[in-house]
Amino acid sequence: MERQGKIKDYLADYTSRLTDILNKIEVEKLEQVITAMIEAFKNKNTIYVVGNGGSAATASHMQADFRFFVRYFSKFRPKIFALTDNAPMITAIGNDNNFDDVFVEQMRGQFVSGDLLIAISASGNSPNLVKAAEFANELGGTSIAFVGFLGGKLNEISKISLYTPNPKGDYGPIEDVHMILNHIIVNYLSVDEEFLALNA
Repeated sequence: MERQGKIKDYLADYTSRLTDILNKIEVEKLEQVITAMIEAFKNKNTIYVVGNGGSAATASHMQADFRFFVRYFSKFRPKIFALTDNAPMITAIGNDNNFDDVFVEQMRGQFVSGDLLIAISASGNSPNLVKAAEFANELGGTSIAFVGFLGGKLNEISKISLYTPNPKGDYGPIEDVHMILNHIIVNYLSVDEEFLALNA
């Protein structure tokens, strides 16, 4: 029972931290992200998603949701790719070049003006994500950041930043929030008239 009591207390503390971050989501910024994504879909542009560690898993999950889950309410298939999924490519670039280049090198020759880059990061300071966002900006794309902690470099340079501050080093809740944001966005599309019109 002693362990159960400790677990109950920890559960209450964790969910409190998670709720605190969720309450900091700026609806205006979320709308900007959704609008940018729908514009990319309408214009046949591509969305690229990047992240490291747990955020890489979120990037892959986002690709799966947008390319497969949407079939439940739409015939439209968004062009969205997680640059976290090609292990041979990532390790080749990391080994032969530099780990800071693992995403930007995959974007070269593929990313064009009007495309979107979504960079997911707890700290917002990962050099490989920053380089990818800078590259997207240089080519006339839209860089979008999902960041926590103090926001970091990505919060400063991204054209749209969904910044939900939380204590530095508290990875679990902010990574949860980024996954929740993914689910909010993809599920919201099921009631967005402009997105649903893409079926026509």
